[in-house]
Amino acid sequence: MRRRYWALLALGVLTFTLYFGLATGRGGVLRAQPGPAMTPGAGQGAMPGPSMMQDNLEGLSGDAFDQAFLREMIMHHTMAVMMTRPVAANAAHPELQALAEQIIVDQTREIGQMRGWLKEWYGVEMPDPLTMMAGMPGAGRGPMMGAGGMMAGQRPMMGGMMNGGGTGMGMMHMMAGLPPARLEAVFMSMMIPHHQDAIDMAELAASRAAHDELKALAQSIITTQGAEIATMTGWLRDWYGL
Repeated sequence: MRRRYWALLALGVLTFTLYFGLATGRGGVLRAQPGPAMTPGAGQGAMPGPSMMQDNLEGLSGDAFDQAFLREMIMHHTMAVMMTRPVAANAAHPELQALAEQIIVDQTREIGQMRGWLKEWYGVEMPDPLTMMAGMPGAGRGPMMGAGGMMAGQRPMMGGMMNGGGTGMGMMHMMAGLPPARLEAVFMSMMIPHHQDAIDMAELAASRAAHDELKALAQSIITTQGAEIATMTGWLRDWYGL
């Protein structure tokens, strides 16, 4: 499972680097041009480590697993929505634009559902991260979650992507300024491993979760995002030869 994720992440990083060094020529044809390499750890293009979310679930089961899963998946969905918004607005292909819009609808709905379960099952009022991030100019400053939204002693979520500086918010800000064709290739090569990370985490729920509702949601994530991975993999191959 981990090896498959790393292979997909490597593709995402490679394509991110490649397409930030490409320009669009006549007729939308991509051609090489000099440009700074955007690699993990190199400024605002840095990508988070894949193990943080699953590490936060390590050894948990029952209600402890459910609480941690809901918090982690809410933040994971939030990053997916934020990454997808520029594509819904600016994609070159209507097929991808439609998929982006569906991802936003589905994952926004699931964020609300999971926040509701946290309150109903555990009395936890987790702030809506999409609302909080909507007011942030570019990259945020400081951790998003306060005492009401994070367990005491919990490690930061998403490898620091909710913080300012050289992490995910800066990357999304740059994505919004990309030409449509380059945006598509970068988005899909990053969203494929992001989806796979959600699937890997959701696969833990069948044997560890306390609530049947959470198990059903996890299975829906596996099915839906697995199909979206297959679709985006095909489009990367057919449209961009990747």
